[in-house]
Amino acid sequence: MSIIIDYPWYFLIFCLLLGAAYAGVLYWLGARRGGDRDFPRGLSVLLSVLRTLSVAAIAFLLFSPLVKRESSRKEKPIVILAQDNSKSLDYSPDSAYYHGDYLARMDRLADRLSADFDVQRVAFGGDVQRMDQQSTELPTYTEQATDIAHLIAEVSDAYYNRNVGALVLATDGIYNTGANPAGAAASLAFPVYGIAMGDTTVHPDAAVTNVRFNRIAYLGNTFPLEITVGANRLQGRSSTLSVSLDGRRLFSKQISFDDQRFSTTEAVTIDADRAGLHNYIVEIAPLDGEKSTRNNRRVIPIEVIDGHQKIAVIAAVPHPDIAALRAAIQNNSNYEVETFLAADFNKNPRDYNLLVLHQLPTRVPGIGLDVAQLLKSGTPAMFVLGSQTDLARLNSLHAGLEVYARIDRQNEAAPLHNKNFTFFSLDEDVAGRIAQFPPLLSPFGEYKLGGNAQTLFSARIGTVNSGLPLVAVTQRQDSRSAFIAGEGLWRWRLADWQANASHADFDALISKLVVFTALRANGERFHVEAKNIYAQSESVIVEAQLYDDNYEPVNQPDVELTVRNQNSPEGSKYQLNRTAAGYSINLGILPPGAYTYTASTRLSGKSYSATGSFLVEDLQLEALNTIADHSLLATIAAATGGAVAAADNPEQIADLLKQRDDLKTVVYSETTYSDMLNLPLILVLILLLLAAEWIVRKYNGTL
Repeated sequence: MSIIIDYPWYFLIFCLLLGAAYAGVLYWLGARRGGDRDFPRGLSVLLSVLRTLSVAAIAFLLFSPLVKRESSRKEKPIVILAQDNSKSLDYSPDSAYYHGDYLARMDRLADRLSADFDVQRVAFGGDVQRMDQQSTELPTYTEQATDIAHLIAEVSDAYYNRNVGALVLATDGIYNTGANPAGAAASLAFPVYGIAMGDTTVHPDAAVTNVRFNRIAYLGNTFPLEITVGANRLQGRSSTLSVSLDGRRLFSKQISFDDQRFSTTEAVTIDADRAGLHNYIVEIAPLDGEKSTRNNRRVIPIEVIDGHQKIAVIAAVPHPDIAALRAAIQNNSNYEVETFLAADFNKNPRDYNLLVLHQLPTRVPGIGLDVAQLLKSGTPAMFVLGSQTDLARLNSLHAGLEVYARIDRQNEAAPLHNKNFTFFSLDEDVAGRIAQFPPLLSPFGEYKLGGNAQTLFSARIGTVNSGLPLVAVTQRQDSRSAFIAGEGLWRWRLADWQANASHADFDALISKLVVFTALRANGERFHVEAKNIYAQSESVIVEAQLYDDNYEPVNQPDVELTVRNQNSPEGSKYQLNRTAAGYSINLGILPPGAYTYTASTRLSGKSYSATGSFLVEDLQLEALNTIADHSLLATIAAATGGAVAAADNPEQIADLLKQRDDLKTVVYSETTYSDMLNLPLILVLILLLLAAEWIVRKYNGTL
């Protein structure tokens, strides 16, 4: 330990001189002037020394001295024992051994290593968990996935710049998520030793090894499944591949296994004829002689959405824009388009998801369609303005765009893309090509957009960006609207074909506007939210929000939740917990299957309820492949300078590690600096000096 100050050491003389001057004034000069009692000479000297030392010490601390300490710390080589905790080991023929004697052997291995190494134990599957030195809880062999590359990355990060001696990897070598572990281990600066677990014997087995699918399909459409079937040691035999839903077989095909190691991929098309969340069963029928049939079946969760929507295109007068709009909208098979002249429209607007109003409200005489009454239905609207639009009546609707015109005139307005538009995304390349489309005939006047509106394309008049909206949308609390401030859309569709030999860009623009506008803003007072699909090992969390008459969030009333599935038709009841944002509950990990829920509450004497559904995915990744891959362990060990031991003799790892000369204890030198003022000993010393002076004076009757 040493003391460091930013001043020359001879400054200590000034501290002593300051202390001596203070003591001299107090005990010598003051005594001669009668200010204090005249002590005997020896006693005055003692008191002067005490006061000099205490004042000098305080003055020295004003220099902010630092105390420098140098120490050394020894760190043994760290050996990380990483135990595979995945379900595949529970499927192994040696699972009883892994639950019993094997764990005792691993504990003995840890004990032997702890004499020379710092032993850290972890368990891994899809994630990494710490284990105690003598763990009785882990491993449980219950993890539903194995990601060895993630383990290696976690170890590299957690022990960066540490004295890591080795990673001992006890696993069957089967991984079903993440990157290839061999590549992840190539950059390690320490050796990896393997403990080869599991069974490498190839038994007769047929399996659905993979299914590629989209999680969402639309009602009335078809959706594809790409199913890969594999088989081992079943040459000359055959089985039936099937896809079913709720016991109803949707697809079936006989598969003949013509090789000892057989694999084939079948492309299957399924009709989405029932809306909702469904578990589709993909299965290869079990055969005699298969040791395990867990991998013969896959459960595929798919949400079939009733996305079919009806759209009414209502025009003031016949116009070529109507055909262009109709063709673009019905290009999406989920939209049913009906076209009307305004004078003939007598439908209920509530029967439609969107109203496309071409030059409505109109100034054409004899058309008595009340647009204001249409909008009261709550059906969203998309307005296309033109020369026949009655701008005064449009402004009176307060739909989100108002145009004030002093003269009856049209501008030729070309589109200019607004890159700051945020309501939805339009591909930059598409927007750039649309900007080359010919001008629309746009009403001349002063345009006023609502505060919650955004311009997708502004009007370029000649070479000048006018800043006026040409294509815009608005979103209010309970509705959405879109505006195309010009007629001549048929020219855009024709220009698209001339430039690109397709109508894709024009159709994409109209489709984006339709999708955004037709999706009603949610004005409901009670919302309940849950994910559509949860993984088998994922906690199910349900959240809710409740709003008062002013649409301010509240969470005073209780919210009851009932969750049902086919095994519990009466359901389980819960009460949601209050949070800062509303309500929430963690239902924990639920068994695989389809669930429905109903939430209910009361506010201001009114009852509110919401329903929904979700699936807990039955994902048996660990059952798909149970053949141990010891070659992977050998590859990783060879690449890092390690070795592989058998699972029935894990203690061999201790002998291998102790034979290495490069695993040594590292001595770290550490230098620390601290303020001397923070040392308790200094403060105690000053207090002792002052206390001793006080006691002497007190004893001699001067206090």
